[in-house]
Amino acid sequence: MSKAHSPELWDGVASRYDGLRPDQGLTDPVIRGAWAALLDHYLPKPQCAVLDVGCGTGSLSLLLAEAGHAVDGIDFAPGMIAVARDKAIATSSAARFAVQDGSAPQFVAQSFDAIICRQVLWALPDRKLALRNWSSLLRPGGRLIAVEGRFASGNGISEAELIADLPPELPMLETLDLSTQSNLWGGPLADQRVLVVAARV
Repeated sequence: MSKAHSPELWDGVASRYDGLRPDQGLTDPVIRGAWAALLDHYLPKPQCAVLDVGCGTGSLSLLLAEAGHAVDGIDFAPGMIAVARDKAIATSSAARFAVQDGSAPQFVAQSFDAIICRQVLWALPDRKLALRNWSSLLRPGGRLIAVEGRFASGNGISEAELIADLPPELPMLETLDLSTQSNLWGGPLADQRVLVVAARV
C-alpha cells in the first residue's frame, strides 16, 4: 500500500485539513461560488443523486447538498468522515457520510446520477478497477466528474492517463484545464489541474 493510500495518513491531518488550502475548506465565498458554478454546469440535471468519492471533510458534499442534491460522501479515513459529519450537523445538512473504500463503494447498482471525485484517483492502487466499479453505480446518462492533475511534487495523474483508464461504458465527454482558474484555488496554482467528464452509456 502506498503512503497516499493509508487511512492513518489522512486521519492525521483531518482536524486541520480544511485550513491547508483555500479550496479544501471552501469557506471563502468567491471560491465556494466558483466550485458551485463549475459543478452545477456539469451535473446532468438540476437535482441529482450524487456520490462524492474520497470526500475528505465533506466540503464538496455539503456544497452540493446545499444546492438541493441528494449526496452521499465516502472516504476511507474515519477521521475525515468524523469531521464531515460534524460539519453536516453544524449546518443542518442532509448530506450523508460513511467510511468506505473509494475503490469499491458499497451501493446498489445504478444508484446515482453523478459521481464526483477531486484529487482521489491518483492515490488509488487500481484506478481501472475503481472506475469500472464506479461506472456500475451510475444510471444510464449519469456522469463522472473528476478533478485530477499533476502536482508540483510529481504525484498525480495526467489527463491522458485518466482518459486511458476509463472503461468502455464510461467514455470521455469533455475535458477542461482548470490550472489557470484561480477563483477555484484562491490564487495562482503551481500544480496542473484538469476536469474530466465522462458519461455512462
